[in-house]
Amino acid sequence: MSTIMVDVCSVTKDYYIGKIRIPALRGVDLQITSGEMVAIMGPSGSGKSTLMNILGCLDRPSGGSYKLHGEEVSKKNDAQLAEIRNNAVGFIFQSFNLLPQLTALENVELPLIYRGLAGKNRRAQALNALVRLGLKERLHHRPKELSGGEQQRVAIARAVAAEPEIVLADEPTGALDSRTGEEILALFQELHAQGNTVVVVTHDPNVAYHCERVMYLEDGIVVANEPVRAKDYLLAEEVLAALPPTGEGDAKA
Repeated sequence: MSTIMVDVCSVTKDYYIGKIRIPALRGVDLQITSGEMVAIMGPSGSGKSTLMNILGCLDRPSGGSYKLHGEEVSKKNDAQLAEIRNNAVGFIFQSFNLLPQLTALENVELPLIYRGLAGKNRRAQALNALVRLGLKERLHHRPKELSGGEQQRVAIARAVAAEPEIVLADEPTGALDSRTGEEILALFQELHAQGNTVVVVTHDPNVAYHCERVMYLEDGIVVANEPVRAKDYLLAEEVLAALPPTGEGDAKA
């Protein structure tokens, strides 16, 4: 029986401009099982990045419950959230977020330093992750000496080197050309096949096509949550076509 890793129940998130409340999430329910690969889609302003920040413990919900492996994390303090991020979550960003002065190997080692790993073990884990992602010949290159696809591979290696419980990817192919993007998506599928739990936030239906399930957000509400069929693949465009017209079913702020 699959273990529920992520359990989000009635999560809301509000921002304020002066006294004006801006609801970003309006009661999101979501469960992700261990080893699953899920895409979160939605237009700009739909709340998908806000949801990812909550899943990654970069932010807290205004209301509702968020449990990671059965542990309630929504009420934890900053230090506790930082510990969870450091030990349980791997982040991959569209802009790579590599430190330009460090080599590929040093970039991957950096989060392992924060985890307190000894130098020898830290170097071995970073090296293994980079070799696994085909970067054996690029270990000592700095970001400016790498192609966009190679930089994203380094970012993926950095995210998985510490063997996190969940990998969160925010528009991981957005800065890449289509061919390189397909290569990166193939890497995500390999990670998934090896048992990693992967959540991809994207606006690109082709990215969602590579996942097992597509969750679609609109105006801070989950309006579709559909599996991708194993044989003929339910494309994300089909999910979108099945949605009600914009505005129907919106929750009140």
